[in-house]
Amino acid sequence: MLGVNVNLLVPPLSEEQEAIKAFLEKQGLVYEGRPDASVIVEDPSGNIIATGSLSGKVLKMLAIDPQWREANLSGTIITRLIEYGRSKGITHFFVFTKPDVADKFRSFGFRELARYKDYAAVLEMGHPGVDHFKRYLLENKKELKEGQTAGAVVVNCNPFTKGHQYLIEQASKAVDHLYVVVVEADLSSFPFKHRIELVKKGTSHLPNVTVIKSGDYAVSPATFPSYFMKDASAEKIASIQARLDVTLFANLFVPVLQISKRFVGTEPYCAVTGSYNEAMKEVLPPRGVDLVEIPRLTLGDGTIVSASTVRELIRRDDWENIRRLVPETTWEYLVSEKAGSVLAKIKESTGRH
Repeated sequence: MLGVNVNLLVPPLSEEQEAIKAFLEKQGLVYEGRPDASVIVEDPSGNIIATGSLSGKVLKMLAIDPQWREANLSGTIITRLIEYGRSKGITHFFVFTKPDVADKFRSFGFRELARYKDYAAVLEMGHPGVDHFKRYLLENKKELKEGQTAGAVVVNCNPFTKGHQYLIEQASKAVDHLYVVVVEADLSSFPFKHRIELVKKGTSHLPNVTVIKSGDYAVSPATFPSYFMKDASAEKIASIQARLDVTLFANLFVPVLQISKRFVGTEPYCAVTGSYNEAMKEVLPPRGVDLVEIPRLTLGDGTIVSASTVRELIRRDDWENIRRLVPETTWEYLVSEKAGSVLAKIKESTGRH
């Protein structure tokens, strides 16, 4: 690698981001979000010939100029990014990449979790990993008798609304036991510890419901980054990421918890969530899981209950209408001091989450 310059950018400046973006586009990739750190490799003339980035615990946007593919630049980039991550206390890493380069990451100790055709694969390394999470699932598993069925709902609940409550109530009637998987990624307005508490309180009247966390293995930045982006990625990218996320759900949650039905509310508004529903229709039935769509809860005046509507009403200080859309347990939380900083954050933001 004589004459090659390797630079760690923490974080990349705006002009550096633009240079990386242009290079990625030449390689048929898209620049996503705002990474915590990026590595760029330049040839003796100062041209970018390789790059990779780290966002949280996720390695992504790794690309190498075809003329330099034999120079082991990927190894250099991966090593620098992992070293940086470890210096920040990260012990568990994911990589979102194309399947045809997955073997390169295996040589660094990564383990493949799921792949979607020739489009995308997700791998992990470090601790706590998927085996640790499987033990958590088994600890929360309810044993089924012969002929009984288990189902699942995956929810973000930002915040928990009457719509979520209705979906879970309807789903719980259709199976012997229902797992409500709450997205753990803390990239929403309401923090995870508040969201899962609201889900537990709002479903405590349902004896056959178990509320569990998703870990990094369902709708996470590692498997479905488009879901959390302020400006949603191109439709095709979101579609591929959704299929990868659903494939991981089928690989992990389905066999461990013996899930045979997954329930979802219809999605008339959000294109990203709508894409996710389409992904489930494609991926789950061949894996032995029925997808059951439940119409969204609609109030008497035609209002469709959604968390995004609640957040918009918070921005307007329209508490009369907020109360119509949330169960009493969520209302009590929203008017408490505990929610104060969250409400302030929502009023200052314009993002999707």
